[in-house]
Amino acid sequence: MINKVNIRINRSRVKYAITLAKSLSPKDTTTINKIWELCGFKSKEEFEESFKTIYGTTFKDYISKL
Repeated sequence: MINKVNIRINRSRVKYAITLAKSLSPKDTTTINKIWELCGFKSKEEFEESFKTIYGTTFKDYISKL
């Protein structure tokens, strides 16, 4: 049960990261590199793992395609 709740929370955080990334300038690399922290993840690795699980690609690849 707790695992399902964590998955939903991480999915919401990842969607928020995408929303933030779309609103930022691609030149604002400092913020984009710290977006995992802004979205409430404990580590960059946790963010990357969640992002790849949900979208099937890395955050960096996703951003480069925007």
